[in-house]
Amino acid sequence: MVTIRDVARRAGVSVATAARALGSYGYVRGTTRERVRRAARALDYHPNVIARSMIKGRTHTLAVIVSDNANPFFAAAVRGIEDVALPHGYGITLCNADEDAAKESMYLRVIRERRVDGLVLSPSGEATPLLRAMIRGGLPVVQIDRRLHGVTADAVVIDNRAGVRAAVEHLLRLGHRRIGMIAGPRRLYTGRERLQAFRTTMRRAGAPVDRDLVVEGDFKAGSAYELVRTFLRMRRRPTALFVANNLMTIGALLGLKEAGVRIPQDMAIVGFDDMEWAPILTPPLTAVAQPGYALGATAAGLLMQRLTTSGDRTPPRTVVLQPRLVIRQSCGAEQPAWT
Repeated sequence: MVTIRDVARRAGVSVATAARALGSYGYVRGTTRERVRRAARALDYHPNVIARSMIKGRTHTLAVIVSDNANPFFAAAVRGIEDVALPHGYGITLCNADEDAAKESMYLRVIRERRVDGLVLSPSGEATPLLRAMIRGGLPVVQIDRRLHGVTADAVVIDNRAGVRAAVEHLLRLGHRRIGMIAGPRRLYTGRERLQAFRTTMRRAGAPVDRDLVVEGDFKAGSAYELVRTFLRMRRRPTALFVANNLMTIGALLGLKEAGVRIPQDMAIVGFDDMEWAPILTPPLTAVAQPGYALGATAAGLLMQRLTTSGDRTPPRTVVLQPRLVIRQSCGAEQPAWT
């Protein structure tokens, strides 16, 4: 392996001068700096990043733990994080918790050992003593999509209640009263927020909230595929179905298709999170659109502020982004529209 000593020898300078020239710190004459850089290129020299990070106290690496990297929503968020972090000189280490709190804890231990400079986290469970200790130890953390109770860290979330309210009120305006919901896990912030918003919107409209019409999935397609059969076995089926995330919407649509249920004639459907494939379905899917890219970009922006502002003691901030309802034909509307 080529070392800084090899570069210094080839350039005819001291090791200290070579280090200053390649590290862009301290004074080095311009011609000397160029001679050192030519020597480094000729020898294909690459600095020891680990050693440099030990000296500077920075790895210029951010860890991102998402709850499910198979979900396109989180893919968009990670892209937003990366697009903001890279121009600041930060690389990304991506970890997939797969909605598993134990797996998330394992990644937190790895991250602590790797000494990353910051963490963006979409929690798959409750706040752990390890996460709290890392925050107390000074690691900048930004929560995305979901918030943990009692955790003093920045957060960027979607206004879940506004999105659910828009979707359910639209179904009510179309004349539906018997509306079913495939909810997410109540242990998760997004699962609770969307379920509570569904119930509140129904009650305020004077529509009955039948316990049998609310079932709990796990934010994955397979659970909704099985749960939609619960509605199909009912003597009085719901006339409309609201599904609490995009992957479960896929499962519900597949289950309805296999059962020969016509959408929206036999059952209307609205999903939470608008995907690229939604307009090309037959019929096109009505869905709540979340700004996934903006979620990630905003989170990375908050993290950059913490990392680039010396001694930043600003209290934790929460940024709430607004979703929009995209109306297409799966809900029974004849013309597509935004609300």
